[in-house]
Amino acid sequence: MPFSWRDFRADERPLDKSNGHAQFSLALAYANSYHIGMSSLGFQRVYALVNGTPDWSCERFFTDGGGSPRSVETGRPLSAFGAVAFSVSFEEDYVNLLQLLGRAGIPLRRRDRRADEPLILLGGSCAAINPLTLAEFVDIFALGAAENLLPGLLAALAEESSREAVIERLAASPGYFVPAHHRPAETGVVDKLRKQDLTAEQMQLPGHLPTTAIVTPRTEFSNKFLVEMSRGCPEKCRYCWATFGMGRFRWHPTEFILDSLERARAVTDQVGFVATAVGDHPEIERILQEANRQGFRSAVSSIRIPAVTEGVLAALHDSGDRSITLAPETGSDELRIKLNKPISNALLFDKVRMIFQQGFTQLKLYFIIGLPEETMEDVEAILEVATSCREIMLEELTPHGVIGQIDLGTNILVPKPYTGWQREAMADPKTLRRKITVLRKGAARLPNVSVGAMSVRQAIWQTYITKAGAEAAGILEQAAAGEELSVLLRRHADQIEPLVFERTQGHLPWQFLRAG
Repeated sequence: MPFSWRDFRADERPLDKSNGHAQFSLALAYANSYHIGMSSLGFQRVYALVNGTPDWSCERFFTDGGGSPRSVETGRPLSAFGAVAFSVSFEEDYVNLLQLLGRAGIPLRRRDRRADEPLILLGGSCAAINPLTLAEFVDIFALGAAENLLPGLLAALAEESSREAVIERLAASPGYFVPAHHRPAETGVVDKLRKQDLTAEQMQLPGHLPTTAIVTPRTEFSNKFLVEMSRGCPEKCRYCWATFGMGRFRWHPTEFILDSLERARAVTDQVGFVATAVGDHPEIERILQEANRQGFRSAVSSIRIPAVTEGVLAALHDSGDRSITLAPETGSDELRIKLNKPISNALLFDKVRMIFQQGFTQLKLYFIIGLPEETMEDVEAILEVATSCREIMLEELTPHGVIGQIDLGTNILVPKPYTGWQREAMADPKTLRRKITVLRKGAARLPNVSVGAMSVRQAIWQTYITKAGAEAAGILEQAAAGEELSVLLRRHADQIEPLVFERTQGHLPWQFLRAG
């Protein structure tokens, strides 16, 4: 039976009506499944902004189904649109992007597209981390907030008579990287292209609060209305792109956040508050309490350890939430200080006790391995932290006849552009596998503790494509054609391994962008 979006559409509860008979339409594509794409608040925000623009409508595309990609809204093929805007937040989706273009019959390389074929645009965090990796495929990269960039983009698409005219117009506009016109590899740093992020002042004005446009059970946040709390982060952890690339910490006004709940009431009673630093909103407790008073069941994305308070926990627990996510990143205080996160295990344990005392039963702890100067003792310290947290859990929950669960999420350090460790090499694969084995064996000896670890092979691939330039195009095309990752990494080791396993010296090619 042919794939159909009918069942997906039947489950959707939109907050606003789309422009069904608009003069212009934009294809908005997420290079992953519907489940993943509709979990992205950034993707939903662009959808709402386009549909809220007079004379414009937006049609969504995802990777689900086979054959030629067709829109969720009308079933139109991807190739029928004048422009396709991709939202990409994860480098692993680069291959999915190329596969979508291939399935649509759109030439992968921009130089091969005819005048009557769609413009390919790319936004999201990957556009600003390092656009050079996809520069052979993408016509225009949008650098920054959709609120600032979409008006100029939609105007250019509506007013210009050809794809080349659109490209030239946006190349001369702030906030766009256009590979055909901006050639940093040939001309060096030109005008330091600057991201057009939302400023703290803009966030104090109405109309700049990202919220869910369509509520659906088919997401990671099933049936939840998502609200962005803030941007940036108070911390400057040396591994984290968000804290450098998203600028200084700033938040949305409490009144705007609470007013948005009124719009959600007609479609759901569940709300999710999301941000890099949710708990650092100055009125987080008031917001959670008011959401409870209005009858919403609330949840938050991960909370910074210092931001865990009894008031926040009480409000979340009262709303029915029983799971909390923290990110200690390391097991030892010393290594945590080296990554510029001066939080002690003593503070962590105090917060964990507070969490279980409040009646929470699920705790997820995020860790990173492969950090510079990391030793095997640092890895074993992760298990020591897990053991101490488990003991606290048992002390607090067992008297109530409850046993909780602790999940250790373990990622491998991928040294990203625009972070404190952007020049660092990825750790040796053999050493990483030994460390993962230590963690898995250690967690297996701890009842009610589980560990999930990132694939070493996937970490190598992600490190390569986050740092690579246009020379990666051929390898990405082979991956999109279905070549196994293990084969690619072996066949192109001479090209991949120096970029991954050697410290970057001298000029950083992506530095023609001014991030943050």
